[in-house]
Amino acid sequence: MLGLGTDLVENHRIREAMDKFGDRFLKRVFSDEEIQYSLSHQDPVPYLAARFAVKEAAIKALNLTEQVGLSYQDVQVAGKVFGKKKLVLSRKARELADAMGVQQFHISLTHTDGMSMAVVILEN
Repeated sequence: MLGLGTDLVENHRIREAMDKFGDRFLKRVFSDEEIQYSLSHQDPVPYLAARFAVKEAAIKALNLTEQVGLSYQDVQVAGKVFGKKKLVLSRKARELADAMGVQQFHISLTHTDGMSMAVVILEN
């Protein structure tokens, strides 16, 4: 194992950011696929919060200790409703993972009405 990251998000924080910044927040943090999937649900907030938790957990798994020009857009969750979700890294996140020798990503995410959590494991 090369990296392990976890994150826990209070869903109300995502709701507050959406209320305050609207689409600007969504487009800055999430991919079009993540937005479309989350907005297809009656309450998109837990789905967005879980994806935000994955992004934070991935950053922790990459062991970033300083600002390296990484965007939340560089870390995405792909996958359909009941299928296995997968982590997709691009640009700077992909470069960092390649430099670490990462060959496989494992993610797990879950949410309730109030909290969302994610775990990311990086393997060689």
